[in-house]
Order: sequence, then C-alpha cells, then structure tokens
Amino acid sequence: MKHEKRYRSTGKIGKHLTRFRVMPWIELLLVLGFLAALGWAFWRFAIPFFEGLGNHAYSCRKEVETPVPVTPPPTPEPTHDPYPDHALYNADLLTMQTEIVIPEYQYATDVTVSDGTICAAIGNYTPDGTAAFVRLLLYDVSAHRQTYLHLPLTYKSIRFPAVNDRWIVYLDAAANGGGQMTAYDRETGEARVLKVVHTGLPKPVVCGDAAFWIERTGQNRDKLFAVDLNTGESATLAIYDGVSYALSRPYAYGSTLLYVAPDGALTALETETGESRQIGVGTAYIHDPQMNADGIAFLDSDHAADGRILWYNGETTVEVVSGAVDFTLGNGFIAYSRFDKNYVYYYGDGTTFCTTRSGETAMLLGGGEDWIVWMDVSWRDKDIMEFMTVGEKQ
Repeated sequence: MKHEKRYRSTGKIGKHLTRFRVMPWIELLLVLGFLAALGWAFWRFAIPFFEGLGNHAYSCRKEVETPVPVTPPPTPEPTHDPYPDHALYNADLLTMQTEIVIPEYQYATDVTVSDGTICAAIGNYTPDGTAAFVRLLLYDVSAHRQTYLHLPLTYKSIRFPAVNDRWIVYLDAAANGGGQMTAYDRETGEARVLKVVHTGLPKPVVCGDAAFWIERTGQNRDKLFAVDLNTGESATLAIYDGVSYALSRPYAYGSTLLYVAPDGALTALETETGESRQIGVGTAYIHDPQMNADGIAFLDSDHAADGRILWYNGETTVEVVSGAVDFTLGNGFIAYSRFDKNYVYYYGDGTTFCTTRSGETAMLLGGGEDWIVWMDVSWRDKDIMEFMTVGEKQ
C-alpha cells in the first residue's frame, strides 16, 4: 500500500532565500541608494548652513564683498589729538625706571620736581631715634647728576622745600613742630627768615618772587600768608576760623596761586596783577587742588581712605579714581598710589597704567612736569628712590 508524501510548511523558507545569487546585488543597491540620499541631503542643507556661518563676524574667514556706495563718503576732517602716543605703551619698566643712589644719606622726604630737577630733603637718623633732614638734594634728570645743598638751619630739619630758578623757601623745622620759614637766594647764597612759626609744619609754595603758606596762628584760627621775597614784607590773604579748608594746601602754577578760600570756594589769584577769581568745579568739597594749562585736579575729602581724585578740564568734572589718598599732577597725567602700587592716569583719554613692577611695592613721593618719583618699599632698611618719565607733552 502506497502512502502519499505530503509536505507541510515549516516557516524556514525565508532563511534559504539568501542562498540565491541575486541577494548580494539587492543589498548593494540598497546601500548605494542610502549613500546617494545622504549625499543629496548634505548638498541641499549642510553646505548652505556652513556658508552662512562664514559670513558672520565671529568667523575666522570673511569673504563677503564690501558694497560700493552710490555716493562717495565725505572726507573726514583731521582732528588734533594732543596725546597721540602714551609714554607707557609697550614700555619696559625695568629699563625706564632709574634709581637715585644716595650713599651718604638714608632717608628722603618732601619730593618735588622743578625745571627738570628732582628736589628732596635728605638726612639720617639721630641718636634720639628720629630723622633729621639736613641737606637738600638736587638731582638733574637729564644729566643724572646730583648735588647736595647745605641750607642754613637753626633747628633740626629742612621741610617742604619749594624751589624755582631764583629762590628756595623751606621750613627750618624744630623736632616738635614750628620753627622758621626761611628763604634762600640762589643767586647770592644769602638766607632770610620770613616768619617765626610757633606750631605745626606749614608747607610753602613759590610764585615768582613771592611765597605763600597757610599757618595755624590760634587755637581755631589759620591764616594764608603772602611774603615778598625781595623785601620781606608780608600780608594776610585769608583767615580761616574753625573750618577744615585751612588744611588744604595752596598750589602755585606759573604766576597763579590756587587755594581754597575760607568759604570753600576754589580761588585763583594772579600774583602779578592781584586779580582773583573763583572757579566752579561742580563739587561740594575741594581739597589740595593742583592745576596746569589743561585743568585742575583735586581731592573731594581730607585724604580719606574712601575719597576720590577728580579732574576738571574747564567744562566737566570726572572721577579719576576712588580710594586713593593723594596724587601729583604733571604734563598730561595724574599719578597716585593705591594698594602699594603706583598708577598714572592720562586725562586726555582716560587711560590708566600701573607703573610698579611685578613683585614690588611702592609709595608715590611726588612728581611734576614729565616725571614721577616714588619709594620702593619692598625693603625697608633704606629709602630707595626711583623715577621715570611718564609725561605726554615732551
């Protein structure tokens, strides 16, 4: 008896299709189709995207053509820039800064600059443990030559020497304050006592042949004195009764005396004509003003730790810095110390430079004209004075 063979599907037929020779070609065509689609998408979308990035300002490459204006732009008129190049741009501080070596004396104070000469009172410690400044240092900046001038002294120290081409006016100071305000004639070598000072250490200034200073004359009274250096005649220009404006020091620029009056008004006195005028700088309090041909710099406090240095250019008043207690004004700049560093502010464009080298600490001593002078206080066994040129108008 014959049995018929019947076949039943087992579901494994699909697995045997790969044995056919046509399957590898089908797979290849599918891969090629996928790559072609991917390339089209890249051409259609990615390339325009990256080209758009290339036209933005932050791209490393910029290939956008500059449009040609329909009408030519106006030719700009030349402007006068009084401060074209700052002296401290790309400056090598190590080579620009010069030490003033004073082998005979340890200490210096009351530094000023007059006609290219750095002036300072210098001296040594005395057996009682206090310094006595017994010589005047005159350091010629151009020649790098220093001389020591022996000024007449009745008391202990030379303080606050004010120097011009004819006169040196200084306080012959006693150890506990007071002394004699003295004028030394550089032409004749003679000295004249201008006035006996009973208390304090007033700081004089010289305008031509006249000297000026504010001095305490009573328990709550101070006076602004003026003295003719040729004749010794004196006059009182202002009386301060119990007001802090008496602490503000007068300043001399050329033949102009600048000071704060008893009512707080900033006053300029022309010493050659006797005419005076008040200058409004837009602030309520003015202290220790200094001036030059460009404007007036001043403090808005009595050297307070949070006080400000301000600059008035004849029209507007701007803040130079906050938290600096003193400053010096020069040709095109204002210099000050802050956090053991010295800074130079150029008021022509508001640029500020730090002039203290890395790893050092410094204290500004003074300056003027084109120079600043400071003490390197990184070491305190001896006063190390240094100076550098920072002026704009040379």
